[in-house]
Amino acid sequence: MRIYAAADIHGKENHIRKIYSVIQEKKPDVLILPGDITAYFNSHKAIKALEKIPIPVFAIRGNWDFPIVDRLIRKESNMHLITPAPINYNGVELIGTGGTISFPFLSKIKLSEKKILDLLAANINPNSILIVHPPPRGVLDRVGTKFSAGSFGLAQLIKKHPPRMLLCGHIHEQSGYDYIDNTLVVNCAMNKICGGAIIDYDKKNQLKVEMIMN
Repeated sequence: MRIYAAADIHGKENHIRKIYSVIQEKKPDVLILPGDITAYFNSHKAIKALEKIPIPVFAIRGNWDFPIVDRLIRKESNMHLITPAPINYNGVELIGTGGTISFPFLSKIKLSEKKILDLLAANINPNSILIVHPPPRGVLDRVGTKFSAGSFGLAQLIKKHPPRMLLCGHIHEQSGYDYIDNTLVVNCAMNKICGGAIIDYDKKNQLKVEMIMN
């Protein structure tokens, strides 16, 4: 399966055009959006543009997305909201949660982070793809390349209940990929030089990443 992952669209028309271009060129099977799809008051327009994408779209909210975005995603026939309850797509389990609370140099998935992390822990398996908005603490999470701002709880979750891959965004300047033990972490934030990531996930659970350069 070929996955196209792109976070931090922020409702920008140039990012949405880039997504359409990459889909036409790279021909992924599915598009995954790890949050910050809209720009506060631009929710309907961005969701409508993304709903027309010619492949299935799976998404979560980020810190720039109002709660209404969950409802808008659920209403669209070609978009699917990722939750802590696993979704099986082509034999791969997608699991995750939306939202991010940002503090100075620290991110939490939610104020009640432990509760949601416990739900994720109960459903993650070694072949899961975990989709969240912030990166785990210490991995692709440096703000201005100086301060780590990822989630401590998320880093602990991955070490105790490792998924096959984690897709995130939030820290725009840290687009790229790295590992926590055997878990591939891909920060697919869109920015001036990066248009997300293509990940090939084969039947032997092998992963190959290509960062899309603008």
